[in-house]
This record gives sequence, C-alpha cells and structure tokens, in this order.
Amino acid sequence: MMQYRKTEFWVVTAIIIFLIFSFVQEAAAVLNEYDYNDIPHYYGYRFFENGLRFDMLQHRTYPLISYCFIIYFSFLLINFYIYPKLYSKKDITLTLVLALLLYTAAVFLFSVTDTWYKGYMQVGFWYFFLKNLVLVVVLFGGIALYIYLKDTVLRTYTIHTAGSKTFASAIKQEVRVVGGIWFGILLLFVISFDDSEARTLGAFWFAMVPYAYLLYALNRYWLLPEYEKDKKQFWSYFTKLLSYSLLLFLPFVLVFSALIYEFEPGMFVANWVGQLLVMGTLSWLVYRRNRHDVNQLITLKKELGQTTADLQFLRSQINPHFLFNSLNTLYGTALQENSERTAQGIQMLGDMMRFMLHENHQHKILLTRELEYMRNYIELQSLRVSTTPDIVIQTRIEDVLDEKFIAPMLLIPFVENAFKHGISLKQKSWIKVTLRYDQGKLYFDVYNSTHSRLEQDPEKDKSGVGLENVKQRLALLYPDQHELVIRETAEEFFVHLTIQL
Repeated sequence: MMQYRKTEFWVVTAIIIFLIFSFVQEAAAVLNEYDYNDIPHYYGYRFFENGLRFDMLQHRTYPLISYCFIIYFSFLLINFYIYPKLYSKKDITLTLVLALLLYTAAVFLFSVTDTWYKGYMQVGFWYFFLKNLVLVVVLFGGIALYIYLKDTVLRTYTIHTAGSKTFASAIKQEVRVVGGIWFGILLLFVISFDDSEARTLGAFWFAMVPYAYLLYALNRYWLLPEYEKDKKQFWSYFTKLLSYSLLLFLPFVLVFSALIYEFEPGMFVANWVGQLLVMGTLSWLVYRRNRHDVNQLITLKKELGQTTADLQFLRSQINPHFLFNSLNTLYGTALQENSERTAQGIQMLGDMMRFMLHENHQHKILLTRELEYMRNYIELQSLRVSTTPDIVIQTRIEDVLDEKFIAPMLLIPFVENAFKHGISLKQKSWIKVTLRYDQGKLYFDVYNSTHSRLEQDPEKDKSGVGLENVKQRLALLYPDQHELVIRETAEEFFVHLTIQL
C-alpha cells in the first residue's frame, strides 16, 4: 500500500506538471504568432461576442493553471490525509473540520478563478460561488469514489496474495517497462505539441494508453482470478468488468477532451468499447498462459517434494539414536578396561556425529559450535598419529566470545585436506592451524607439509578434499565479504582465509 501511494503521488504530480506545461506552451505559441488584438476566435470568441477584450494569459492560461493546482492539492489532502484518518477513525472531529475548510476554500478559489476564465458572462463572484457549491461536491465525490475503488482493489489483491510477492513484482516490472515506453514516446509528442495533429495524438497517448494498461492489469490481476475463485460466475465477472472499465474510462476521457478542446460522445464510446475488447482479450490470453505455467510449476514442486520426502524416509532408516547408544556402550566398555585414549576418541567421535546430524543442515550456526567441531576433529586425528614423533601438530584456535554465526562446515575442509595430504608416517610432517577473531573479521590459516605421491596413488592429481566446493560456497554465501589465498610450494601447502561476519 505504501509503495502504491508513492507511485500514485508521483503519477498525479507528473500529470499536473504535464498539463501546466501544455498550457504554458500553448500560450507561448499563440502569443508568438498573434498580437493581443488578433487572437483566434476559438480561444476567446465569447469575450469578442460580448465586446470584451480577451487576454490569453489573464483569461485562459492563468485560470487553467489555477484549476489544476486547486484539483491537485484537493486530491492530495483527501487521498493522503483526510480519507486515511477517517478510515482509521483517528481525529475524526479535526479531520471533518479540515474537510469542511478544504471544501470552502475550493469553492472560493474556483469561484475567483471563474470570474477570470468565464468573465465574458459578467455575472459576478456570487453567481459562481453558488454554482461551485454543487460542482465541488461532485468533484470531491469523484475523488472519494476513486479512492474507494482503489482501496477495494488493493485490499482484494493483498488478501489474494498474502505471503506472496508475485503480484507486486509483476506489477512493478510491467509498470517500469510500460511507463518507460509511454514516457519516451510522450516526450516526442511534447516536442511537436504546437502542431494540431501531433497535439491530438499526444493527448491520446497521454490519456488513453495509461487507461489501456490499467484495464489490462485490472482484468488480469483481479477480475480473472476472482472469476476462477467464484467458480466461474460469468455474469458477475462481466458486470464488474463493464462497470470498472467505464468508471476508469471517465477521468481519462475528460483529460483527453480537455487537451483537444472537444467532446464527441460517439467517438469516445467507440474508443471505450474497442479498448475493452482488445485489452480484455489480451489480458485473458496472458492470464491463461500464466496459469498454465503456474500449474506446471506446482506439479514440479509436488514431484520434488515427494522425492525429498522419500529421501528423508530413507535417511531416517539409519536411526541416529542407535548409533549414539552404541557409541555410549563402547565408551563405557573402554573406561571399564582402562582404555582412556579409546574412550576419549569415542566421545569426540560421538560429538562430531551429533554435530553432523543436527547442526550441519542449518543455514547458519554459532561460530563457537563450528570451532568445537574443528577442535574435536583435530584431537581425534592427533590421537591417531600421537605415537609418531616426526609428526608435529600445532593449533592456536582462540575462543570467540561474541555471538557470531557462520555457515556450517566451511572451515573444516581445509583442516581435513591438511591431515589427508600433509601427514606421512615415513617422513617428517607438520600441520599448523591458527584462528582468531577481531572486530567482525575471522582470520583462519592452515599450513601443512607436502609429500611426493606415488604414481599409482588415485589422489595424485587432485587438489584436496572439498576445496572446490568450499570456494563455491564462499562465493555464494559471502560475496565480496571474504578473501581466500591458497599457495603451494615443494615443501608446504598454505591456506589463508578472511571472512567478514
């Protein structure tokens, strides 16, 4: 709703600016071509008939601009302040007083303007004042009707699309494309607006093209979905389409008539019927095609959901509780037999399995949990090589006190790679892992020795476990927020990673 109100404000403002610009351009073109005493009769013939002097600026341009400003500010106050206050039942008394003051001011300003624009009548201010008492009621009633229809449509869309951005994104994209084309071609007409044919075409483009798109959007995004939802009550749908299309057509055709200075009912009825047939058919075809695509997407989602459910069912056959209970039994047995190293290894393995089963599938986990898993992994690997004196494992993993989150299993592949490719039971080997956190940045370094591999080793030409996968995850999860440096020499493999958390 707020986004629509912003768009509505700028659209109305653009229309008023365009109208004022056209009136000023009209005055400039007339005054450059004619003297004050030789202005064409179709501008001031009523003044000439009554023997009065006609001034293009005083009796036409300024009054028309005044009408525009009165209608513009009245619309802004009613649409953006008075109606929302009354709808929400806030400050009702004050709002009604403001509405009465606005009504009185509009009547007064219209009457003053009429004394200049219709000065040929020579009837005085009070005649116009009494007449405008009724006309302003009609004007405000039209604005109120527009606001009511607009809010009804928007609230219906909100209900139908609750929890979905499909409607909003579709409208936004279409308005950008249609609005860009409409405004670009409109500028071409404005450049040659002094030509009568270009003026007529420009007025048609200015008023009728927006109406055509509104009719298209109304039918596609509201009436047709409601028609399907109401079990295809055709006459109800058709009646709404005719009623709303006519109500939308009236303000645009009045703007068009004001720009071309004539009103031909037959031509405008034909225009309305033609646009109704063309845009109604086009919106129906597009809606039908879109529904076909949506139904296909729903079918694919159902099939994917079924496949996922089957996969989850297969995973559930391996009961994690059975594995944990078995590890606890082995842990207790190892303690009874005084095998402390074995018991320690079983405990760390259980913690790692619990992490893999319960936390590895989350999008983000606490950094402390990731570090705990890394420590368990390093200690478990250290148990395996603790009896080999030529293997040195050094770690300096600082505790992170801040509650920071990180994608799971993002750091451990580098450590796994170091243990897989940096350890040799026959040669001197070393692994060094350091990690620290400072002011929102995580600094992680892994060094490991490298060793020549046998020709028959199937891993000989592979760069390491999961490194390519980690690179892709970093690019997707932390774009422009990480730095990864990997270097390899004849004796050492080095990884430096910095992540902005």
